[in-house]
Amino acid sequence: MDPALVDRTITHLAGVDDASLPVRPMTIPGITGSLEARILSTDMRGSSSRLLRLRSGWGSEASGAFTAAVELFVFKGALQVGDCALETGDYLHVPQNRVVGGLRATEDGAALLMSSGPVRYDQFFAGRPADLEPSRPSGQDWVPVPEMPGRFMKRLGRGAVGDVWLGGAHQWDHGDGGWHSHPHHEECFVIDGEITLREQPYDADEPLTAGPGTYFFRPAGTPHSGPGSRCEDTALTFHRAFGDLHTDWDVVAADEPGDT
Repeated sequence: MDPALVDRTITHLAGVDDASLPVRPMTIPGITGSLEARILSTDMRGSSSRLLRLRSGWGSEASGAFTAAVELFVFKGALQVGDCALETGDYLHVPQNRVVGGLRATEDGAALLMSSGPVRYDQFFAGRPADLEPSRPSGQDWVPVPEMPGRFMKRLGRGAVGDVWLGGAHQWDHGDGGWHSHPHHEECFVIDGEITLREQPYDADEPLTAGPGTYFFRPAGTPHSGPGSRCEDTALTFHRAFGDLHTDWDVVAADEPGDT
């Protein structure tokens, strides 16, 4: 299934391998040149999440404003957005209709681009400057998740639609632990390592083993990380909620195959 062709708000995207997705040229009107992109998910309003391959030199030296809210997470390479130098692991929210002093890829690499709608870069927009505050998780400590020993998180702040954080797992074995869910949509991208997850309503008898480049979009209320979920070594994931980060623990999932 090509996630570019479905509405993510009503479609559970579980374990999408970025390497299986078509590469599409992406242009942002107002910025010269194009980038290779894979569409990870989208909806009927035109908001989307994309995996970009950064090419050093791409961008614009001119000031301008994005016509939609833009969020960037760099997991390889470097980007310059106005006065903000983004390196591996950094996250930035660029508000809609706020002027930035240019955008430039300063190193080859890759980044997640999340936008609230179709986006262009308006170099003639006369508005307030953006107050840019990049989040640099390298300076933060991991916070344990008490309900799941072996799981950790680092908050990256508040994005255009909700909370953003990094997830970590180290020798985590959920055993026969329960499911959990969130009252808002959640997307997750595996950055490094390997993690095995059970997802509902995905075939719960077949846990998903997700490595780097694996993507999930869970509509609000989707039970996940059920019994049998685990990480034998270490894994690092990026998460973005479409609202406040709130977790409902011990959710009762739908009947599994074989249940009566």
